[in-house]
Amino acid sequence: MTRKLKTRLQRAWADMAALDWHVVLMLGPRHKFSEAQWALLDPRSAISTSVKFCGWLNALLLGVLAAWQMPSPLKLGGFVVGFLVALALLWQAARLWRRPTMRTLYLGYAWVLVMAFVSTFVMGMFSGALRLEESVGKQEAALLAAVLTLLGSAGIWVLAMARNEMLAGWLREHEQQQQALALAQQLSSAQIQPHFLFNSLASLQHWVRSRDERAATLLDALTAYLRATLPLFNRQLLSLGEELEAVRQYLAVMQVRLGQRLQVQIEVPEAVASVQLPPALMLTLVENAIEHGVVPKLGAALLRIETEQQNQSLCLRVIDDGPGLPDGPAQPVRAGRGVGLSNSRLRLAQTYGEAARLNLRNAEQGGCIAELLLPWPAQERLAS
Repeated sequence: MTRKLKTRLQRAWADMAALDWHVVLMLGPRHKFSEAQWALLDPRSAISTSVKFCGWLNALLLGVLAAWQMPSPLKLGGFVVGFLVALALLWQAARLWRRPTMRTLYLGYAWVLVMAFVSTFVMGMFSGALRLEESVGKQEAALLAAVLTLLGSAGIWVLAMARNEMLAGWLREHEQQQQALALAQQLSSAQIQPHFLFNSLASLQHWVRSRDERAATLLDALTAYLRATLPLFNRQLLSLGEELEAVRQYLAVMQVRLGQRLQVQIEVPEAVASVQLPPALMLTLVENAIEHGVVPKLGAALLRIETEQQNQSLCLRVIDDGPGLPDGPAQPVRAGRGVGLSNSRLRLAQTYGEAARLNLRNAEQGGCIAELLLPWPAQERLAS
């Protein structure tokens, strides 16, 4: 028994030590946010029209309840005061919803006290205007002020605490998503570069030893590729124009290695060059098209990059005329061609949510089509 009691006391002490007295003593929201964090949180603070309409209905209900408790001569005054005070409290609640901070909460407490005093004062004015006895409505007005003080203070405290914890949780989730996005970006970079560089350097080494004239051309192309791609992997987004420059340098290296076998067509209008996308997405698609479409094909192979406007999206396609997908029908990326495509799908989801897609399908005349759909602002769309 002594050991069990000691264990329970230790657990109780540990629980007491873990208490957040800032919360226990009702001091207010415990999370403080920097200006940079507020910049992320402010877009999430909008109050919908439905919620605003619900607030107005509740204000009317509070006015009716206030009038219900008043003597007959003061019912109209009770409704008006209750309705206006409810609107004032809802206004303060909206401020707390947008910025649930200690300062806003304590200003809210002061606001509740002011509203309680104003409600009592206005009810007194109604009584005086109606020339009622001094005792008529006095008790009801005091009761209304007390109820407003208690319920208003408790309500804004709960709102501030809950909203503060909600925003802190969203920030933690956002930070985790950004870390996962950065990791996926690094994995995508690691998936492309070592495989590609190893094969290119192996070809370069062989040509240097055999005094092949292609060695100098390959070295120049490889240097240009590294110059174009290495800075990009430290960024979360880049323009399509920058990505295509890296793709062109990659294809230049592959054309040196594969010779006349590889034919390239890039038809991307300058108007779409500013579209933003996570880095290495197009590189991944092109690298997969080379590895699974061009290399396995006997003889000349064509790789084509094109764009198409689709409603509020921009469709980027990487097309090869190789053997195509083994299963035939359209496939999502998760059933596609490797880690690089899975990472690309993850980064698209984290950056654009459901507004972007990446799919693979077989072309009607043979080969594979990789389609990348990105959201495209209206002002940047191609003219129809």
